[in-house]
Amino acid sequence: MKLHLIRLCKAQGEARFPGVEGFRAYYLQKPEDVHEPRMYLVLEGEVVVDLPEGNYLHLRRGEAAYLPAEHKITPIDPSVVAVWKP
Repeated sequence: MKLHLIRLCKAQGEARFPGVEGFRAYYLQKPEDVHEPRMYLVLEGEVVVDLPEGNYLHLRRGEAAYLPAEHKITPIDPSVVAVWKP
């Protein structure tokens, strides 16, 4: 199955592959507090991830990160992000 994730996310807000648990791509438009491990891949745009102890990550298109602890993800501009929940 082939999906155009960026186009679907912009039109519908999110996209999922049927039968693939723990994966979704979505259109991130506002900050989100996350309380579980996640892996992110930025498909379009850029985001800042605030980590514990004042650290942060700046992710741009094509960059990915696995975050095992609580964090806050904030889009610099509306962004399309693929997310895997282990």
